[in-house]
Amino acid sequence: MRVQSPAIVVVGVESTGKTTLARRLAAATGRVFVPEVARGWLNARGGRYEESDLLTLARLQNDTERKGQRQGGAVVADTDLSVIRIWSEARYGRCAEEILAMLDERGPALYLLPVPDLPWEPDPLREAPSLEARRALHARYVRLLDELGHPWAAVHGQGSARWLNARAALSYLC
Repeated sequence: MRVQSPAIVVVGVESTGKTTLARRLAAATGRVFVPEVARGWLNARGGRYEESDLLTLARLQNDTERKGQRQGGAVVADTDLSVIRIWSEARYGRCAEEILAMLDERGPALYLLPVPDLPWEPDPLREAPSLEARRALHARYVRLLDELGHPWAAVHGQGSARWLNARAALSYLC
């Protein structure tokens, strides 16, 4: 029986370099990169969504990660259901039970949480530009990752320092 390597999942606040970090980690580790499906989905709809759409996005993200695991076993995911949970709770004050159940069923994962120490980069899909809002959301991620019980580490720094800190964090988590 093959033991599956834990997924590496990069989660956190907007404009913290998650996608760049996840892509680079996938390339460096030979893992399958799992993209954030919400970005393409929202772009196709002009950024508009309703609360019920978050369940659709959760299912799509979950399916995309599972497909990546079937392709190569080990993945680096640019977001997961924890992001959709935070998004739902922050925007609507609640999260659908099915999303919570899917998150509880998640297999082993190592989480990296980039801190909001990078300059804000405007993007039509981003919703929390103030540093105060970003810090508050980051604190929510810290609480959620502690609650979920998966190993996690914060990643800070700019440029190559951020990359070195991410690599060091993964070494520590493994």
